[in-house]
Amino acid sequence: MHADLSMGTSGRATLERSQVAAWLGRSFGAWTVRVVGGGILNGKWQGVTASADVRPGWIAGVTAGRTWLAADGWRPFLRTSAALAGTGHGLSDGSSLLAFDLRVGGDVGWRLPGGVEVFAVARTFGGPVLWSRPGLAQDSGTDRWHYQLGAGLAWSPTVRLPVMPGLFVEGVPLGELGVSAGLALAF
Repeated sequence: MHADLSMGTSGRATLERSQVAAWLGRSFGAWTVRVVGGGILNGKWQGVTASADVRPGWIAGVTAGRTWLAADGWRPFLRTSAALAGTGHGLSDGSSLLAFDLRVGGDVGWRLPGGVEVFAVARTFGGPVLWSRPGLAQDSGTDRWHYQLGAGLAWSPTVRLPVMPGLFVEGVPLGELGVSAGLALAF
């Protein structure tokens, strides 16, 4: 994840970090609800006057999504989602970052032969980033780009299995930048 931030009194900053997360979800017809938890592994904070390494931290959130249109032949699928999440971690200079995020988005794509899905994603979001520094007043800010535009691929088997595996990869080259990949298991 790469975020370009506007901090209130400290000016512009960038935050790059690697993270890992797991989610547990349940479907209710066209609706899906998921809880997410994970950790921040490492990264880099670069401000106007300071830079520091990102220390390990936490991620937590909840997501609700809905499939509005199922793929059928040339007709694409359409899904939307809303998520509320928070993250927190320290920096090597003794300061810390705490961020909250409300995100809404959608993806549209096609299911191809062999269980492959290709899709485009669009998301918008906002929330505060709080930077606490020893001996200084807390600074707050937010992302400079409150959107993500990208694309991805997913795969799941076309036959029903007792445990359904799935794989995905997504790249977001516009707005808040990111690359994600994962494995899913459905029971």
